[in-house]
Amino acid sequence: MIRGNRKSGSRLQRRSIRRVRTKGIRRVRPASAQAPLKRSRNGQPAAATPFVLNRTAAAVVAACNEEATIVDVLNELKRLPLQEIIVVLNGCSDGTYRRALEIPGIRIVSIPEKLGYDVGRGVGARLSTADCILFVDGDMVIPAEELYPFLSAIDHGYDVALNHLTPLLPPFKRQDSVTRCKGYLNRLLKRPDLGSDSMTAVPHALSRRGLKEIGTEALAVPPLAQAIAMLKGMKVASAHTVDVLIRNRRRNSLNEGKGNPVEALIVGDHAEAIAYVLSMTGRGGLPATHSMTRIELARRRNGLFR
Repeated sequence: MIRGNRKSGSRLQRRSIRRVRTKGIRRVRPASAQAPLKRSRNGQPAAATPFVLNRTAAAVVAACNEEATIVDVLNELKRLPLQEIIVVLNGCSDGTYRRALEIPGIRIVSIPEKLGYDVGRGVGARLSTADCILFVDGDMVIPAEELYPFLSAIDHGYDVALNHLTPLLPPFKRQDSVTRCKGYLNRLLKRPDLGSDSMTAVPHALSRRGLKEIGTEALAVPPLAQAIAMLKGMKVASAHTVDVLIRNRRRNSLNEGKGNPVEALIVGDHAEAIAYVLSMTGRGGLPATHSMTRIELARRRNGLFR
């Protein structure tokens, strides 16, 4: 039986390695909450219907040395009905802070140390007071039309709105270890419908209720935060697809090659989340007396066993 009110026993450590992030996106089929984006003759986005939310909303931007993109990221966010935009700079040594100051109405938190994107999100979330909180990164310029569906999902009652990356992923035999870990965690939590969608990827959004149940500290380990949300009965859904897989920004070989430090970190985060789920449910929700056969294990791994 799932017991959703038990806290994780391990103390979350600060993440010093930054996650894989990208600058570019490719437009895909919009979610039902947003009509297809119309374009003018010159190829630029045409005037769109104003974005409407019934609840207050905020955005948290985690950034480190993003002076080339931070202004464009913030300008897109300014197009949304946000009451707060919180930029968390960690370990910046370039002109990101100066460039962010060019945009009025932005709250900037500057931290000298490189804490990593995930810790930065936790800091920003703790400072926010809004009902819906959108999380983006400072190195990815994503049009407001692509961000709105995440806020809209929270506005309509969901607690966690994920980036629906699963349709863009290769078959299991060609997936990397990170993708397989994401898929396994969701199946372990009896949500195979989510595929490999994860809070590890941005954009994603949380409700105020979801943030309260998860806790800002747990945001430092996104898979664990996602597991806590599901175990506590939060409404979790894949809101929209934003392709952040086209080209990964290279980070001094930290995210290059098989078994790189970023991959190892994310796999470790999933191991922590899986251990938490097993400790809460006992053998992934299966009866304690049931021993999983190799066939059942293979089916579970490939999403065929629920």
